[in-house]
Amino acid sequence: MSMDTMSFAATVSVGAPVFTRDGTALLYLSGAGLSSVWRLDLATGDRRCLTALDEQIAILRRSPVDDRVILGVDTGGDERQGLLLLDTNAPGAAPVPLTRDETVIHDWGGFSPDGKRIVFAANARDPAHFDIHTLDLETGDLGTGDLETGDLETDDFKAGARRVLWHGEGIVTAAGYNRDATKIAALQDRAYGDMELLVIDAATGTATPFPRPSGTNYQSVRWSADGATLLALTDHGGHEHPRLCRLDPATGAVTLLYEAPGRDIDSWALSPDGATLATVENDRGWSVLKIGPLSGPRAEPAGPPRGVIADLAFSPDGATLVFSVQNPVSPPMLWLWRDGQARPLFTPEQPFPLTALADFSLVEWESFDGKRIPGWLALPHGPVPPEGHKTVIWVHGGPIGQARPNFRPDLQNLLAHGCAVLMPNVRGGSGYGRSWAESDDIEKRPDAVRDLIEARHFLATRPEINVTRIGLLGQSYGGYMVNAAVTGYPDLWKACADYYGIVDFTTTLAGTGPWRRGHRAAEYGDPERDAALLARLSPIHRVDHVQVPMLVAHGERDPRVPFSESETLVAALRERQKPVAWLTFKRAGHGFIRLEDKTRVQDAVAAFFTKHL
Repeated sequence: MSMDTMSFAATVSVGAPVFTRDGTALLYLSGAGLSSVWRLDLATGDRRCLTALDEQIAILRRSPVDDRVILGVDTGGDERQGLLLLDTNAPGAAPVPLTRDETVIHDWGGFSPDGKRIVFAANARDPAHFDIHTLDLETGDLGTGDLETGDLETDDFKAGARRVLWHGEGIVTAAGYNRDATKIAALQDRAYGDMELLVIDAATGTATPFPRPSGTNYQSVRWSADGATLLALTDHGGHEHPRLCRLDPATGAVTLLYEAPGRDIDSWALSPDGATLATVENDRGWSVLKIGPLSGPRAEPAGPPRGVIADLAFSPDGATLVFSVQNPVSPPMLWLWRDGQARPLFTPEQPFPLTALADFSLVEWESFDGKRIPGWLALPHGPVPPEGHKTVIWVHGGPIGQARPNFRPDLQNLLAHGCAVLMPNVRGGSGYGRSWAESDDIEKRPDAVRDLIEARHFLATRPEINVTRIGLLGQSYGGYMVNAAVTGYPDLWKACADYYGIVDFTTTLAGTGPWRRGHRAAEYGDPERDAALLARLSPIHRVDHVQVPMLVAHGERDPRVPFSESETLVAALRERQKPVAWLTFKRAGHGFIRLEDKTRVQDAVAAFFTKHL
């Protein structure tokens, strides 16, 4: 297969596995581009597609009592997710909408233990604020009504089907019901390091905050089997890395269950009987999976390839764990652990040979202030050209993100076109502790850009790299980093590509989804108090400095970085007669999901860097 006929954009994804109620089959999401729900019979290996939607399915959650599942689906990538119910045991059944308003985000929370109700957060009352809603699946929600009072009675369904239980402020998410459905856990997320855990009475709507001595992060919050305590990944008490803890709302006590010294814990799963614990540790980007007794020693299972592990799911009897694994040369696959042994369960067939893939190696360099900056470097197959490889530096988004050794079709496409690729983990990202994540906040943002500059200097020390042919590629906040570097250090680059990146912090904060403004201002700076700083950090005011060709791509339905950010950048570059390629996508939001969109942008980026580097 030649490079020109290889379709990395058509990589088949697989993830979000969940067992059926009897444990004999697996439900999961898979697809090249938009995902569908699939069913895998564990005894025969037979697979069957259950959905054919023309939108992306973002979540898949099964009822605790049967094989009905909740799906989360938005419209054209706008992230205004609706909830649908699908009976996976009914042949040919279509998903039934539970929510109807496509202007509202419905953020999944959980089923009640008897499967009769669900809880979710939604910003129906005010786009800037999420409230906690409950919905009775037996009476249904087939219309609209007064979301302020919770009275949703219409001709289509019974009164009381949907109820607004608690009015929140800003970003609020529901973490599910406890064992007897008398309480609901929720999180109020004001900013990284400023999250509040709430316990809401399911009858009265009274919310009680869990006491915290200082700014705290909570992740993967779930009720324990006792129905009275919560389990969560948290840095409660000022710890540097998230640890798995038991939280007692009655007393405020926090009990450590497991920690990985010097590492973040990314995810965890506990078997239904509470006997077996699985955790995934973050080792500089590599995943370390450990499985064993909750109160005893746990071990890393042999067999799975080293890479990034996610999607932990125990079987109903607790004897089997399914998870996804991927690395730079292995697209996502499903693995199964049972009786202490791990084996591959399902590996999708891909439209390219795995021998065409290039691996990444962990590297690091010293930044301007002595901090060691980690990253991942890959070289194309074949001999090094006499002049050295042209190179693209790819910058992750977030900024609370992390470049990891997962499978990246877009970067493999660049490698197949002869570009080396460096993925730096500049300060401000996740995976290295709280201090690292907070080290680029507000006025410290230029330090992260300087880390990127030092990445370029690091490449100059590598004999296989041509330092005169280095480009930049970034998405979202990574796009901001590209724009900051090409306007602040214009003579270091040969070409730069920006996907839906920030060019003006003030207009981004004004135009982003209302629910995100306060949260993002805590990271970037207050539009009024820090107006002068935000202006100084915004690349739009230095567009005159750009010296190289640029490619800009943006989806018109982006709810995070306004489409107008890229429009403004392109107009400013064209006004100054600077070369710029401009790609727009009508049914895309903050990312390119549809196969035709991924193919278009990846082909354009490969052609752009092939021409200009």
